[in-house]
Amino acid sequence: MGPAWFGNRIETEKMREIGASPPVWEIIKAFLHLGVTAYGGLAMVEPIRQRVVKEKGWLNQKEFLDGLALCQMVPGATVVQLATYVGYRLGRTPGALAAAAGFILPAFVLMLGLSALYFTYGNIAWVKSVSRGLGVVVIALLLQAVWHLGRNVRKHWFDVGIALLALLALWFQANYILVFVAAGLLRLILSLRLLADQVPPLEPMHGQKLPVGTILTHLALTLLALAVLVGGLWRLDPKLGLMASTFFKIAMVAFGGGYAMIPILQWDLVDHLGWLTLQQFLDGILLGFVTPGPIIITATFVGYWVKGLLGAIVATVSIFLPPILIIIFLTPFYQRIKEAKLMRPVIQGILAALVGMLILVTLQMGAVTLTDLKSLALMAAASLALIVFRVNLLWIVAAAAGLSLFLF
Repeated sequence: MGPAWFGNRIETEKMREIGASPPVWEIIKAFLHLGVTAYGGLAMVEPIRQRVVKEKGWLNQKEFLDGLALCQMVPGATVVQLATYVGYRLGRTPGALAAAAGFILPAFVLMLGLSALYFTYGNIAWVKSVSRGLGVVVIALLLQAVWHLGRNVRKHWFDVGIALLALLALWFQANYILVFVAAGLLRLILSLRLLADQVPPLEPMHGQKLPVGTILTHLALTLLALAVLVGGLWRLDPKLGLMASTFFKIAMVAFGGGYAMIPILQWDLVDHLGWLTLQQFLDGILLGFVTPGPIIITATFVGYWVKGLLGAIVATVSIFLPPILIIIFLTPFYQRIKEAKLMRPVIQGILAALVGMLILVTLQMGAVTLTDLKSLALMAAASLALIVFRVNLLWIVAAAAGLSLFLF
């Protein structure tokens, strides 16, 4: 780190002392760069911390960790919400929107180009072979997601039991929204009765301690704005309206980040709406993993296939806008939120149900994808590389693509 960095850090500290914030263009520039260079789901948290805390000095370590805790308490793509939180702390709503847009835009543009190539050339024989091999890698990625999300569930028998009950209910085609609600309520009841899973209170964070009524009013206004947007799209094109409402719903119930959205996307888009085949969905998920930025940029892929460029824009905005708005409205009320201890077991129950859903979807996809010993061996190798040896995903994708030309 040279003199230029040191000088920038001193200047940043002076700005913080006098209560100044960086201009919006500087916020969007920083997050555009992160959106181009950051890979790997929650692994993107560390590059954001390095840029915001270490390099720029925009937030201190405690402020950053407070934001990360908030983002993990609410549904949606965690890293996009973290970018939104940082932007809000620096420049209120304009800063929040600038940071979120900067972080998402590179992935959107790249996924748009890849989607056009995929749906134009996807029927070529060698492309089909590679697609089949990469679909096997997606099963390995889902197993990795089960492993990582499962760490939050297997700590207590409550959560393991809820995950298994959710898996069983979903196996018999129960509505997943009802399953999530039931899981949250069951976890709350068990926690209250058996006094389990006590979480030490977080330290207070600077912010307004406003009444619950104010928070509920902001929430109602947010939901009203989303409903008006969906209604306008429905009048323009019913399919766009259905797309927006579907992605809004998914974004509002998926606790646990982008990984948690994968089984819900498959449940709605493949099984019920039939907008994609399972193979197309697997390919779209893999493209979401290998592009920089948020994993759930797969929404762009889906929207492009269903309604072209306009569909890609609507799908992308719909999957990211609700969690962005949640962070914008909740950040000022964070002190009140942290005092709502009853929310923790509810969220934990929903997360346990999501893990059960993820296991079921992994089994269903595996039954279709792992059809012979070659695909099973490739999946096992990819899983070991990801989970045990932590090999970079891009190397695994490149190896699987090359092997697929000979295996399938």
